[in-house]
Amino acid sequence: MSLIVPNTFQFEKEFEILSFQIDPNGKLRWASLADLLQEVAWKHADSRDFGQQLFEKGFMWVLSRFHIKILEMPSWGKHIKIKTAGRGINKLFALREFEVENEEGKVIAKAMSAWLLLDIKSKRPQRPRQVLPSELFDDNPDDSLLPDKVNLAFEMELGKSFPVNYSDLDMNNHVNNVSYIRWIEDFCFENEIQFNELLINYISEAIMGEEITLIFHKSGKETFLSGIFNNRQVFLAKVNS
Repeated sequence: MSLIVPNTFQFEKEFEILSFQIDPNGKLRWASLADLLQEVAWKHADSRDFGQQLFEKGFMWVLSRFHIKILEMPSWGKHIKIKTAGRGINKLFALREFEVENEEGKVIAKAMSAWLLLDIKSKRPQRPRQVLPSELFDDNPDDSLLPDKVNLAFEMELGKSFPVNYSDLDMNNHVNNVSYIRWIEDFCFENEIQFNELLINYISEAIMGEEITLIFHKSGKETFLSGIFNNRQVFLAKVNS
């Protein structure tokens, strides 16, 4: 997947890094950054009537793949600008790019995401063209923009378990995708795994009361992770240092 896209961005929003968003080193947490990226995505979607309005029509957006690369994580009190744009439709995926700038206008993070439009009742994927403005989402995107699949071809080690709590749930009553990033961040910090790049594939939903077991494999600068529940794969991820 390419994180270099020449197109201009369609929407932007500024944020201050607040005290409850930082880690012990005073830097923005990965999970907090993911929250901000998705907030900007929703604001953009709402501004063109393909965000919250879709719930009334029986549809919902579900994040399927997310690729984030950090060049420099911002610190407490700093201001950042997050830009976003639709980058086309690839089969059933709606692609969205993000770029994060610091106060000097320097790009400090990039991300690409792939979203599925689901029917709320059946949970079956729908064609995103029916709800997306054609001027924002091209029908023929570059295939290289789609975030990669994470492939596990290793013997995995047992990591730790994460119970699904009420605070992990979103308005669809399944685990918010940022919770998975927070679990990865916690596990990596506890095991002294530093990383500046994250690729995650969301495979199946998790609900309150389940306990997600994280397994992992380290290979050089890469660490592969998987979350499972009762032999059901919930997510796959890879982090790079």
